[in-house]
Amino acid sequence: MLAFIAVVIVFVIGKFLYDKSQQSIEVGKQGGMANKYAALIGHLLGGHQNVRIVKETSDSITVGSASAGGQTIFNLVQTFGNLTIEWKMESPMFGKHRLEWTFPEYGDQEKMIERLANDLEKYQKNIISSSPFRDSFPD
Repeated sequence: MLAFIAVVIVFVIGKFLYDKSQQSIEVGKQGGMANKYAALIGHLLGGHQNVRIVKETSDSITVGSASAGGQTIFNLVQTFGNLTIEWKMESPMFGKHRLEWTFPEYGDQEKMIERLANDLEKYQKNIISSSPFRDSFPD
């Protein structure tokens, strides 16, 4: 019985690694993450002058910026049939924050951008309104 369970576990791990490899090959055929998600990444890069691509792998890309006021990172990860986007912000004034979205792999990137922008705007307004420094910010 133990041998059967071990074989099943090895099979599942092998299948996962094979599928992940096939996914990476497909993203590569589409020009890599920067090309496949060009509109989305272009939008993220256009936010501030010091934003840049920090890291790119066969199935992920990280876009971020850092300054004295803190750092902001967007991790875009190609998962099986989906794109997961993680936003992390770390600031001495506002602390650490994180949001995550999942979109269909071939979804409309303009709609993804809209959703990110709307959700981040709402979230950041909540951060500012709950901050002890809220009177320092214009409405």
